Amino acid sequence: MRNTLRLNHERNLIIMDRTFAKLAQDTFSDEYKHLQMVRADYPTYRVVRKTIKKNPDKETWKGLTYDYMREYIILHEETDTRKAVMDELDDLILISKCHAQSKRYPVIKNWFLNKYPEIKKFGMPKEETAEVVEKEAGYEVVMPALETAA
Repeated sequence: MRNTLRLNHERNLIIMDRTFAKLAQDTFSDEYKHLQMVRADYPTYRVVRKTIKKNPDKETWKGLTYDYMREYIILHEETDTRKAVMDELDDLILISKCHAQSKRYPVIKNWFLNKYPEIKKFGMPKEETAEVVEKEAGYEVVMPALETAA
């Protein structure tokens, strides 16, 4: 059992990660047995699943590939400057290959978005309204505390 539970005594929480929660769904698993043992030891604690905080303001550019950039330049750049811009893009791609893998695409993406700021305004899907789940401070409530007879 690689995934374990954590206890937060200040907030009366039993905290599990996503993997532990998935494994604990099987009532014959070691994770399920461990969860029930901990719940028996701490009956007033709520069981929560730790969630990853997501930045709602983060801009994502799914589909903004090098091929898309090339096509966009061909379609939207003036004929007399098209070759120069395409050469600049190809030079950036070539130069970026000597950098770390994680720095290649972001540099070229920033150059492209600075050169064509109108891209930021179209082609992006509208925000979808997701079902609201009760969340508190990075945790998703999985099970409430057990009611005990006082």
